[in-house]
Amino acid sequence: MLHRKAERRARIRWAPAALAFAVCGYLLAQSALAAVPTPESATLCGGTLKRAKATPDDPNLLNYKFNCNGGISAYTLIVLRKPNDFNTIDDFASSVSVFDSTGNPLSTASFSCAGEIPGYGINCNAGAGGSMASPDWAEGTFDTTDPYCPNIPKGAPAGTKPEPGAVVELVVTDSTGAEDGPFRLRLAGKCPAVHANAKPKASKKTGSKTGTTKAARRA
Repeated sequence: MLHRKAERRARIRWAPAALAFAVCGYLLAQSALAAVPTPESATLCGGTLKRAKATPDDPNLLNYKFNCNGGISAYTLIVLRKPNDFNTIDDFASSVSVFDSTGNPLSTASFSCAGEIPGYGINCNAGAGGSMASPDWAEGTFDTTDPYCPNIPKGAPAGTKPEPGAVVELVVTDSTGAEDGPFRLRLAGKCPAVHANAKPKASKKTGSKTGTTKAARRA
């Protein structure tokens, strides 16, 4: 009997303590959740492409630059030319610099990039806790397997239609953890007009027909 009373008293003492512990844990969890910002896709970005100085290894080198109206921690470049064309990118810069609004390079921010070669995408991130603030901008380079603009491959047979130009799109991860985009990056300046190779005209063999007709008349 005394043993049972002792158990009941122990349960009574432990019940408030357990409840207090549970409430404390709940409040800590709620506090941690409140500290994490809710992802909200509200960041807008814009940028341009520009032809860079070609090299023997990178004959189609392009320079890209962009900035956003909010901080970003990572971004992806997607380069496609036509459906199921997954070999559009031949090479790219693995380190991308960040500049302030006056054009000065920043030592406190940068992006590291990776991706398959050849491929169609480049993934870049600012590292643990890193980000690019607004209105700073990032600048990098990539080389396409074929010229960016519509073109006809050298040595293509007559009648070959131009290959379509590349389409470059940007997707970013902003400071809330949300993904924003895609944003189209367009080439500064126009692409030159290109037309399909003309097919050779068939030669007219009128001489033999005339000769045959005259011979038939004489007969």
